[in-house]
Amino acid sequence: MSFISELKRRNVFKVATVYLITSWLILQIVSVISPALHLPTVFSTIITVLLAIGFPVACIFAWAFELTPEGLKYSHEVDEAESIRHETGSKINYMLAVALLLALGFISYDKWNDSSADDSLERSIAVLPFQDMSSDKSQGYFGDGISEEILNTLARLKQLVVIARTSSFNFRDSKADIREIGRLLNVNYVLEGSVRKDKDNVRITAQLIEVDSGAHIWSQTYDRELTNIFALQDELTYAITQALKLNLLPDELAVETGMTSSSKAYELFLQGRENSYHRTTDSLQQAARLLNEAIGLDENFHLAKAQLYFVYSLAQFYGGFAIEQIELEQERLFWELLTAPSFPLKTLVIAKQAENNSKYDIANSAYMLAFNQAPNDPLIQNISLLALDDINVGLELREQILRTNPQSEVNISNLIYGYFISGRIKEAKDLVEMTNQQFPDSPLNYGNNIFNTYGYDKNLPAMISIMKQYNGPVNYDVRNSIAAFYVLIGDIDASLTYVAKELRENADYEEQLYFSLLLLQELYMNGKMDQNQRLSFDKLPITKTTKLTLLALNKLLVGDETHYEIQNDLTGLSAKEFVHKVELNTYEPYLYAALKKSKGDDRYAQAVLPILNKSNILCGKAISGAGWPCAIYFYLRDGESSENIRNMLNRNVLFDGYSIGIEKNLLTFPSLIGMGNDPDFKKRANEILDKTFRKWNPDLVSEHP
Repeated sequence: MSFISELKRRNVFKVATVYLITSWLILQIVSVISPALHLPTVFSTIITVLLAIGFPVACIFAWAFELTPEGLKYSHEVDEAESIRHETGSKINYMLAVALLLALGFISYDKWNDSSADDSLERSIAVLPFQDMSSDKSQGYFGDGISEEILNTLARLKQLVVIARTSSFNFRDSKADIREIGRLLNVNYVLEGSVRKDKDNVRITAQLIEVDSGAHIWSQTYDRELTNIFALQDELTYAITQALKLNLLPDELAVETGMTSSSKAYELFLQGRENSYHRTTDSLQQAARLLNEAIGLDENFHLAKAQLYFVYSLAQFYGGFAIEQIELEQERLFWELLTAPSFPLKTLVIAKQAENNSKYDIANSAYMLAFNQAPNDPLIQNISLLALDDINVGLELREQILRTNPQSEVNISNLIYGYFISGRIKEAKDLVEMTNQQFPDSPLNYGNNIFNTYGYDKNLPAMISIMKQYNGPVNYDVRNSIAAFYVLIGDIDASLTYVAKELRENADYEEQLYFSLLLLQELYMNGKMDQNQRLSFDKLPITKTTKLTLLALNKLLVGDETHYEIQNDLTGLSAKEFVHKVELNTYEPYLYAALKKSKGDDRYAQAVLPILNKSNILCGKAISGAGWPCAIYFYLRDGESSENIRNMLNRNVLFDGYSIGIEKNLLTFPSLIGMGNDPDFKKRANEILDKTFRKWNPDLVSEHP
């Protein structure tokens, strides 16, 4: 008898078949229950290994032993006449039939629940943040990073509409039904999943769902080592595109240029990038530390360097680093990135650095190149579109962004501001109403209310009510406005107390409180504070340089340039030397140039005009003017200043939400903006002041130049 025949006779083949089918069913069950029971990734590995070890054991057992009426016996001890192998074989056949039915049932169920993509539907998808399944919930950044990298790769496909991270990640931990989320984001498909990281292993479970039906188009569980995480991301992305019946080209699947091959550096990068999204002083400091650690592990990690550059850029508005450190770090990172291969975030770095160095032609071209390279990237969207020369084009592009990023607060806030300064008031107010409902405790929404309630309506009591009810995070808009609004309503003690508290917490907040300090110092200089308030102001932990800078600006606003000249040592300097010496990213140089022009010296106006022509885009294109600083721009720019400024007065011009309170100097502006002889200017200015600052806090109003 041949060996094969003997295997058949002893039912080894039947036992092996039943064992394999049963093992497959066990593994399918394990893959389903493991994420739900929060089992470690090694659990399925152990089960697989045990089943693999058990296979030869089962085969050897079937070969060596036979079941008899008296129990198990060695096969060679059983007489052929006494053998009941045929009965045992029949029972095994029955077991095999049951196993096959179960397997077929599982496959049918899986296929029944996994539909195929509907060719009639638009290919639009939202990638939700993958749920953190770790026991201590400390790996959220990792799941977010996996989701974001999949999203970024999918966004390269021209035939697929992909919702940006900002909007899809707003539904983190949402209890809403997937179909409801899909409808809110206006997509036909949603990708959701979970991640569990266990030492050097990771389990990722993902499911692609059709929104209308709620059916699973595709689902899969992956168990991998972290050393192969990029290959896993590619595998996931490829599977998703196949489920959507899309063709993915090799270059579209490639890892983004500038990425690292170090898994540890990649993890640090994910943590750093996640911290940078929060835009608070502490989170930006933490982001910088983590990204620097990642770069320390891989000097060629160019994507981390570009991300770090914009951490420092954001810190200019949200604090965390001194201005000198920000400028030095940005300069260093720029030169390190210059020789790196091209990628969108690097292009944005080049644009921003060119802008920092007043190379506006280069900056504008690079901004548009970055936008075209990655039109779905929220950071690139919002920074690059601010540089557009044509506000109407910018608004049109921002309206288009609402399709792929409908919940981007930054884009919506910029859209609101653009609507206001372009005279599209109803659209602006409708968006503010929407954001009040959608993002009630967001600092960006708080800023929207400054534009609307203070800036346009000039309703300070309503703004104070909004301020006192606000319970969200504190950023520049919140911090500066609280201190300034208290001054505007005459509650000087509250303003001084708040400023002192903030400066004790972080000395870097001095710059963020600059215009609040400007208002307080003016009251101090004009004798509008009582003795206790003067003592409180003197005790504020602000530097001598800041006090001198505030004094110089206050004097410029009432037509006195001498303090500014002394502070900056301008005696004997030519206009060209003046431009190279002073800080051009502040109001003071332009106020100074306007004041000199009003006194017959046009050299400084001519020197700063090229800079204004590039940087004051909002003033040049706005219908109603972006705020009273634009009046200075109009005066310096050309002979049409009188008409432009008169138009600003005749419209409900937007009060400046950045330098709150600067409009109190309306009556001292004529000498700065060439309107000193205009008979209607003083009348209209007084009408505005009567409805605003004279009613709120008359001590602030500068009545005479």
